[in-house]
Amino acid sequence: MAYLKKCIFLALLTAWYLLSFNVEATPNFEAEALLRWKETLENQTSLQSWTPMKINKSFTTGPCMWFGIACNMAGSVMEINLPSAQLTGNLSTLNFSSFPSLVSLNLSCNLLTGPIPSQIGTLSRLTHLNLSMNFLSGNLPLSLTNLTKLSLLYMGNNLISGELDPSLFSNWTRLENLELQNNNFTGVLPSQIGLLTNLKELALMNNRILGSIPSEIGNLKNLDALALSGNYLTGPIPPSLGNLSKLTILFLHQNRLSGPLPHTIHNDKNLNDLRLFSNQLSGSVPRGLANLSFLNVLHLDQNNFTGHLPPVCQKSPLHKLTASSNNLSGPIPKTLRNCKSLTRVRLEKNQLTGILDQDFGVYPNLSYIDLSYNNLKGVLSPKWGGCRKLASLRVAANNITGEIPSELGKLEQLGLLDLSSNQIVGEIPKQLGKLSKLFFLHLRDNQLSGQVPPEIGGLSNLEDLDLSVNRLSGQIPEQVGDCSKLRNLCLNKNYFNGTIPNTIGNLPLQGLLDLSQNLLTGEIPHQMGLYWTELSQSIFHF
Repeated sequence: MAYLKKCIFLALLTAWYLLSFNVEATPNFEAEALLRWKETLENQTSLQSWTPMKINKSFTTGPCMWFGIACNMAGSVMEINLPSAQLTGNLSTLNFSSFPSLVSLNLSCNLLTGPIPSQIGTLSRLTHLNLSMNFLSGNLPLSLTNLTKLSLLYMGNNLISGELDPSLFSNWTRLENLELQNNNFTGVLPSQIGLLTNLKELALMNNRILGSIPSEIGNLKNLDALALSGNYLTGPIPPSLGNLSKLTILFLHQNRLSGPLPHTIHNDKNLNDLRLFSNQLSGSVPRGLANLSFLNVLHLDQNNFTGHLPPVCQKSPLHKLTASSNNLSGPIPKTLRNCKSLTRVRLEKNQLTGILDQDFGVYPNLSYIDLSYNNLKGVLSPKWGGCRKLASLRVAANNITGEIPSELGKLEQLGLLDLSSNQIVGEIPKQLGKLSKLFFLHLRDNQLSGQVPPEIGGLSNLEDLDLSVNRLSGQIPEQVGDCSKLRNLCLNKNYFNGTIPNTIGNLPLQGLLDLSQNLLTGEIPHQMGLYWTELSQSIFHF
C-alpha cells in the first residue's frame, strides 16, 4: 500500500511539472495583458514589480511573483488584488479574456474611470468582483450575467447609471453579497431580485431608484443586511419583509414610503438596526418592536406615526432611539427609565406626556437627548448630573417647573443646553460657569429671577447666549465680555438695570445683540459703535 501511494504521488508530481513547464513554454498571455494595461495607467508606482524577467531566449517568467497577483499551482493567474493602489486609468485596455483561471478581481479604492467593459463577462470562473470606490461610469454590462459563479459583487461608490436590467439577476444564483450603493441607478427595483435566494447582503442605498419595494424580496431568507435608503421608493413596506428571520440591518430611511409599518416586522427576531426615518409612514408603531431582543438602533423620526411608543428597551440593550417629528402621543414608555444602554434619544416635536423626573433615569453613556416641544411636566432632576457623557440636553417648550439643578455643572462634556419656553424658576446656578465646552445656552422664556452669576464669564467657548423673556435683574455682569467667542447675545425683556458693560463692545458679535426692554441707563459704550455698520440685523433698543 505504501509503495502504491508513493507511485501515485510521483505520477501527480510529474504531471504537475509537465503542466507547469508547458505553461511556461507557451507565450504568457496573462503577463502580456497585465503589462499592456500597466502601460496605460498614469500612476504605476504600486506596479514596479511588474517587470518581465527572461530565463532563456524562448520564454519569460510569469507574473506570479508580481505585487497583487496570485497564481494557482499551474502558474495561471487566479487573483488580481490591487485595492488602494492609486491606479489611475480605465479598464478598456485590460484584456479580460487573457485570464481564463481568474477567480478574484479586486480593484477597489482607486482612481479608475470610464465604463465597465462588456469583455469582463468572459471571466467565467470569477467568484469575487470588487470595483467599488472608483469613478467608473456608464451602465452595468449585461455580460455580467455570464458570471454565474459570483458570490460577491461590489460596485458601490462609483458613477454607474442606468436601470437595473431584470436579466442581471437571472444567473447569479450563488451571489451572497451585492453592493451597488452610492451610484446613479434609476428605474425600479426588479422583482427578479427575489431569485437571489443565497443573498446575505443587499446594498442599494443612495441611488435614484423609483417605484415600490417588490414583495419578492421576502424570498431572500438568508438576508442579513438590507439597505435601500436614500432613493425615491414609494408605496407601502411589504409585509413579506417579516419573512427575513436572519435580518439584522434594515435601512429604508430617506425615501417616500407610506402606509403603516407592517406588524410582521417583529418576526425579524435578529433585527439590530432599524432605520425608517424621513418617510411618510403612518399608523401606530407596532408593539411587537418591544420584543426584539437584539434591537440596538431604532430610528422612526420624520414620519406621520400616531399613537403610543411601544415599551422598547424592555428586552434589548437599546442604544439609539429617535422618533422626533411625528404625531405620537401618550406617556413616555416606563421602560426607558432603566435603559442604561442609551446613548442618543430624540423624541422632540410630538405630543408625548409624562413626568420628566420620573420617566427618565441616569444614563452613564448618554451623549444626546432632545425632548423639546412635547407636553412633559415635572422638574429637572439633580440626577441628570450623573450623565457624565452628556453633550447635548434639550427640553425646550414643555411644562417643566422647579429650578435648574446645580448638579448640571458636573456635565463636563456638555456643549448645548436648551431649557427655553418652560416655567422654570429660581436663579441661574453659578455652577453652569464650569461648563468649559458649552457653546449654546438658551434659557429664554422662563421665570428665572435674580442676577446673572459672574461665573458665566468662564464659558470660554460660548457662542450663543439667550436669557431673554425672564425676570432677571441687577446689572449685566462685565464678565460676559470674557466669553470671547460669543456671536449672539439676547438679554431682552428682563429687568436689568445700570449701564451696559464696556466689555460687551469687545465681543466678536456677528449675529444678534438684543438688550431691549430692560431698565438700562447711561451711554452706549463707544466700543459698540464699531458694530453699527457690521451688525445690520442687530437690535439696539435701550
